[in-house]
Amino acid sequence: PPAAAPVAPPEPAAAAAGGLSPTKRGTSGAAPAEAWELALEIWIDLKASGYAIEECRLQSLLPSIAASVPRLSRDCTHQLFEPSAQSGQPVFMKLLRAHRGQVNFLYFWKAFGEAMHMTGAKHDAGLTAELEMLRDRLLRRVEDTGGGMDDDRSAQARPERRVLPAWSLVEEVHRAASMSSAPNFWKRCSEVLVGNLGLEEISLEELTSIVLSWLHESQLWESEHGLEAQALTRRSLSMASQDEGLLPVYVHIYDVSKEESIQSLNSILAHKNSPVKFGGVFHAGVEVNGLEWSYGYSPSLSRPGVSCGKPRTHPQHVYRQTITLRNTKVVAEMIAEIISQLIEEYPGSDYNLLRRNCCHFADDFCRRLGVGGIPGWVHRLARLGAGVEAMIQSAPRPIRERFYG
Repeated sequence: PPAAAPVAPPEPAAAAAGGLSPTKRGTSGAAPAEAWELALEIWIDLKASGYAIEECRLQSLLPSIAASVPRLSRDCTHQLFEPSAQSGQPVFMKLLRAHRGQVNFLYFWKAFGEAMHMTGAKHDAGLTAELEMLRDRLLRRVEDTGGGMDDDRSAQARPERRVLPAWSLVEEVHRAASMSSAPNFWKRCSEVLVGNLGLEEISLEELTSIVLSWLHESQLWESEHGLEAQALTRRSLSMASQDEGLLPVYVHIYDVSKEESIQSLNSILAHKNSPVKFGGVFHAGVEVNGLEWSYGYSPSLSRPGVSCGKPRTHPQHVYRQTITLRNTKVVAEMIAEIISQLIEEYPGSDYNLLRRNCCHFADDFCRRLGVGGIPGWVHRLARLGAGVEAMIQSAPRPIRERFYG
């Protein structure tokens, strides 16, 4: 995700009436937002307690949630978000499968995706679609073990925790691999899972952690394989542009592993006690004319948020990979002018993990250089990382200590 801050940056402002933020959702980058992106943004604005939120709070905010569904018609609003004649409860609330008055994020993501599907706005494909299918099968297994919704049984008969046998998780991952267009991804998930999962059963909170880890890794997997397919074309274009005397532009990606303030986020993706261990989150910087520029949080007005350094050697991060963009026609003198403007427009105090981070800066810089925006997957991973960070920070203390140290 975005560069981490010496102190936690301010949270996004919520609507004055305690509802959702009025910020337009999922508009960063060229690609339309996927269901999980919008669900995460809404979840953060709801100020949920980590992976769960009270059912009664969601009920009171249904109009705001409905307004966040792209292209939602009046008919769909009536069908999903207004009380039904039969039960008096909105269909959307039933999809949330509340348990002991609490709604888990996986169910919220699933329900929101169903709403987007009804409007024709849902377009998730590839590994994201496969992961959603796996998520749904795993949730059904959780319910089969006795973790159904509140309406399924009396309060006395409902188990205190919803759990999943560990063997069934491994079995479902094997099943996903057998039907996948990218079986090697799921084989990797299975190998890592078997090697690190020393549990007989998995709680719904732990399952949420695992699924979010796989969502993160699936975005990286697809981006890296896509970059391989485009590498030769970009290299030939770069060489041709160099012959014309144009300046190459690169986006460098780093694993974030050295900053104390981002450790809580890495704890869900790569913590030593996590049920599944993958790579951590990332930071992005733009290289042009021999220098790399990036944006991060700064609590001091005398210290700008924009900084530069030697390419691929950020002192607080570990270099991961480089994305080659088109070469810029902007001359060195004008590049210096653009950077001066960016320094003024991106003060360190304005940094926000979700809505104004290093990826927004990199995208803005690249567009001003005339080379187009950064790839959509970079924005998606930044939003995922920021969303998980917000979940961790808002989780009750016992949950934070149990899962994240």
